[in-house]
Amino acid sequence: RHGTCCAGEVAAVANNGICGVGVTFLARIGGVRMLDGDMTDMLEAQALSLHSQHMHIYSASWGPKDNTKTVDGLGVLGAAAF
Repeated sequence: RHGTCCAGEVAAVANNGICGVGVTFLARIGGVRMLDGDMTDMLEAQALSLHSQHMHIYSASWGPKDNTKTVDGLGVLGAAAF
């Protein structure tokens, strides 16, 4: 949901007749579904390094449930993947 919205802002096609153009409207996008189980440092690291030879930009559009008090950063493996 949130990731799809973010991807649209990045790669919306120019002259689409619906709204504005994306920031990088010639970009191609892909998604990795990773929220169907427990989130682990290893899972984040794998997502952030998936097909790194083909990816130029990664967007982390996931996180803990927002209770306005909790912010969870990357673990050791996730940070190393960057």
